[in-house]
Amino acid sequence: MQKNESTTSRPDLRLKILEKAVSLFKEKGIKSVRMDDIAQSLAISKRTLYEEYANKEQLLLEVIIREHERRKKELNEFSLKAENVMQLIVMVLRQKIHELGVVSPLFYSELSRYKPVKEYLTATFEENRQQSMAFFLKGVESGFFRKDVSYDIFSLLTDAQLSYIMNTRMYEQFPLKDIFETFVNVQLRGICTEKGRRILDRSYAENGSL
Repeated sequence: MQKNESTTSRPDLRLKILEKAVSLFKEKGIKSVRMDDIAQSLAISKRTLYEEYANKEQLLLEVIIREHERRKKELNEFSLKAENVMQLIVMVLRQKIHELGVVSPLFYSELSRYKPVKEYLTATFEENRQQSMAFFLKGVESGFFRKDVSYDIFSLLTDAQLSYIMNTRMYEQFPLKDIFETFVNVQLRGICTEKGRRILDRSYAENGSL
């Protein structure tokens, strides 16, 4: 054990801790994962772990910040591949559906229990909302989305429905992946023009899903 700790640089160690933490959190949920579990999984001492992160809240916050940055990078990569905004939206949603199929619902439902994380998510909410609105408006300009929809209201309704899904723990009755895919299929088709629906139909025909 000591050899493993002594031969790992601090930046590398922090990265290994973050990667292991996000893996365990997504697999088992946040509450059930102890700092001891993370240390044991990495074959390091608890002291070494606590020298890097004072507590689980601090570690979780850095995990969430890193996940946020990862998604932004992923979005930029999708933007380079997509021929138009509709294809970009399909790529983003397809990736989200995939993640929901392999991540425990507890990871999402337990985030709000941790104050620093909740504050960070609140702080980044407006950034995410403005990004979504930019997609909607660009979709309207490109002829993929309907012009007769209030996207401010649509955005608020979407947030309310997603909150309902998590608050009622609907994921205990149905897989979260299936819930989200059904939700997206209904909601997205509702705002699409015929031009936009053709891209969705093509995606379903080629992939068997979004």
